[in-house]
Amino acid sequence: MNAPQRTRSCCRTRSAANAQPARGTKQIVIPMDRPTYDRLWHDPAAVRQRLVELLRTAPELFPPGMAQGFQLTGRLPSSQKLPGVRLRQLRLADGRAFTLRPSFVFSYMTGAVDAVAYPLLLLSCGVPPWVVTQGFGRNDMYWQRLLERLGRNSLVGTTVPDPRRLPPHLAADEHHTDWCGAKGYVALTAGGGCVLGAALAAAADEEQLTAAYGVFRDEVRAADPAYAPRTVNTDGWKATHNAWQALFRGVVVLLCFLHGFLRIRDRGRKLHELHRRVWDVYRAATAATFRRRMAAFRAWWQPQAWAEPVREALTRLGEHTADYARAYAHPGCHRTSNLVDRLMNRLHRLLYAGRGLHGHQGASERRLRGWALVLNFRPFAPRSGQRREHQSPAHRLNGKKYHDHWLHNLQASASLGGFRPAT
Repeated sequence: MNAPQRTRSCCRTRSAANAQPARGTKQIVIPMDRPTYDRLWHDPAAVRQRLVELLRTAPELFPPGMAQGFQLTGRLPSSQKLPGVRLRQLRLADGRAFTLRPSFVFSYMTGAVDAVAYPLLLLSCGVPPWVVTQGFGRNDMYWQRLLERLGRNSLVGTTVPDPRRLPPHLAADEHHTDWCGAKGYVALTAGGGCVLGAALAAAADEEQLTAAYGVFRDEVRAADPAYAPRTVNTDGWKATHNAWQALFRGVVVLLCFLHGFLRIRDRGRKLHELHRRVWDVYRAATAATFRRRMAAFRAWWQPQAWAEPVREALTRLGEHTADYARAYAHPGCHRTSNLVDRLMNRLHRLLYAGRGLHGHQGASERRLRGWALVLNFRPFAPRSGQRREHQSPAHRLNGKKYHDHWLHNLQASASLGGFRPAT
């Protein structure tokens, strides 16, 4: 049939930043389960003692000025969504007022953390919302909006509450997807094993990518105004290269060696000896050794008869020798984009299950950011007979956790919406 394709009208333009702060920036979230809440919450002295202890062990969860003094000013009315739950209010010495929320209460009072943890885990693995609805009730939009509400938090500030733990080396790439019947590009920034940036672009040109990666720049500079990544690994797309250099002056953009290899592999999948020799060049310990191995590799393959596409890919690999060797001057950097590629594989499964993105730019980005936060904090897969040192990628990056339950830990990390003013 030749019926015309019907597409939903969708805004694909990034809206101007809203000057009004989000509600979550005025909420302090403290790690606390329901039994502890029932035991302590009615006692102002016990709550104060708990806050004083947290100020000593986790000051990054509180606004600047908290240590100079605060006063508990009472409790809010009982929640209609969560009967029996009443949030507290406190006021700092400088007059600023904040709401105090225990971590077992999900943001916007939409549920209890213990009840929504497993459904969110399924959603992060690409399980469609209708399947989650079949198993846990509610409706499809309820579960999608849970992710969207998580995405209102700062992706950088929530994942890395302490700006001193921000990774100096990053990897970035764009994932192509269907966005309301048209092409869309998800600009992903990864560092320390976590997704630190996820934004949508309507085109893969320099202007659109600069705006998309600029979301990460704005959030990371809000956490640490002096932050500047040393390196970022990309796949060589010129617009991506220019966008990063425009956003962070002095950043060294590294070329991904893996993409050079994949270009060769895709043109000769059965050339196993050739593949092995390419990786032998990559494993060189120093820049000088890398250049020598690349020269020897070139001398080996040039006299031989190769299909023209394979020869073209080999020639391009050799032309970028200086670009690949630049990574040796930056110990700890990412020589390949493997970090972000693995995360994009999970994003691909998520978008495939949902047949792409279907909302306006703001709503779609919030769902992507919510998914990224769950991905950063969800527990690692268990290993048979082994005990993992860290609970999640965020735990490994930060070197600490606030609660043994992963979603409690995420909620506490999202204190103040992750938007903590730099002191």
